[in-house]
Amino acid sequence: MKLKFCGATRTVTGSCFYIDTGEFKFLVDCGAFQGGDELERLNYEPFPFDPASLDAVFLTHAHYDHCGRIPILVKQGFRGRIIGTQPTRDLARIVLLDSAKLQQEEYERWQARSKDKREGVNFAGEGMAYEQRKPLFTEDDVENIFQFFDVYPYGSSVSVSSDVEFRMRDAGHILGAAIFEIWIKTPEGRERKLVFSGDLGQPGARIVRDPDMIREADYVICEATYGNRLHKSKDETVLEFLSILKQAQEEKSNVLIPSFAIERTQEILYEINLFIENKILNNLEVYLDSPMASKATEIFKQYPTFYDEDARRLLEKGDDPFNFPGLVAVESAEESKRLINKQGVVIIAGSGMCTGGRIVHHIKNNIEKENTHMVFVGYQVEGTLGRKIVDREKQVRVMGQNMEVRAKVHTLGGFSAHGDQRDLRYWLRGFGHSPKKIFIVHADEEIGIGFGSNIRTELGVEVDIPKLNEEFELK
Repeated sequence: MKLKFCGATRTVTGSCFYIDTGEFKFLVDCGAFQGGDELERLNYEPFPFDPASLDAVFLTHAHYDHCGRIPILVKQGFRGRIIGTQPTRDLARIVLLDSAKLQQEEYERWQARSKDKREGVNFAGEGMAYEQRKPLFTEDDVENIFQFFDVYPYGSSVSVSSDVEFRMRDAGHILGAAIFEIWIKTPEGRERKLVFSGDLGQPGARIVRDPDMIREADYVICEATYGNRLHKSKDETVLEFLSILKQAQEEKSNVLIPSFAIERTQEILYEINLFIENKILNNLEVYLDSPMASKATEIFKQYPTFYDEDARRLLEKGDDPFNFPGLVAVESAEESKRLINKQGVVIIAGSGMCTGGRIVHHIKNNIEKENTHMVFVGYQVEGTLGRKIVDREKQVRVMGQNMEVRAKVHTLGGFSAHGDQRDLRYWLRGFGHSPKKIFIVHADEEIGIGFGSNIRTELGVEVDIPKLNEEFELK
């Protein structure tokens, strides 16, 4: 049995793992690489396997770095089954359709910039070549993949072949996110159990449930995004967020929140709703400037059975936890442009790492104002505009212009959908000494190596930090 690591190796993006049992070939995730040009070029590279030979894709959740290359897979001949939860299927559709639209728009803008460049306008650092600027897939390509999608609930054991059985468990990351338990019969008649963590959430999250504990496995493939740090507690994070909003209100200044459309946006709305309902804040203008996030929020409302107890209790009382007086959903680009004249408002917009989308326009209009508050609530991949701002670079490039970072920058890690080092160690301790090996993925290289070393010492288990396209024989 072979396991090849085709993404999320020594980086936090491009999740993709290939397993060949000898009889059944499948992937766990098929995500896009996000970050700087060096990473994004990988999306245009051939797969290190034949897509047409695959029998299945097990999809842990609907984030783009986990599902973003599935349309390419189907374009190149994949005809197997895509397996995930029902919320994952519905959320993946809006994520991928939005990506297809943005890719086309960005390509058209790049073509226009290239024309200007030929005519003498300087656009230094434009990065990727022509072929690598073409959209990876179209909206039609996205719609085509859902004929192959099968949905299953958490907790059901399902045989997909004579030698492969799987079960999904709650990862506590975003709505519908799954841990995959996979049992494989070897040609020698032995059974081996692989556990893929997907992305693990924080215990105590406001909307989704805590990650399920898994007690045994032969091989564990575990993410370690925050394997080097501890988040502030949820209560501390909420109080800090409240303080920022109050300060901005007093100053009549703008608050920009680059936010991922799925889970992070809904959690931010949830907290503001509680502030408003409890009369801690009044007369707050909040603009949700993300049609994708608005669509995702509607999907969240369809699946209350996936919520934790507190969120379900609000719904049962007839309270919409994602809506409140003063919230405006911005749909058209024209409405978004009019926000340039607003002052003393909160703007929530994508993308979460500031790599595109409407947030970039708001950054351009606000980043050089000293009274602007920029609030980062999610992980920023190295090389992204968001990471450069979080790292307090004095000058960043926004839409072809060099701009001074004068805004106040806040990082609220307690809103992260990823568990921190303590959470990851707790989850891995649930296995005891049973695994033959733990593979650390979905972490920057230094973080992965450091976290792996700690786990090796703590659990006395063999640990590996794979490199891109590294292959292992599992016995």
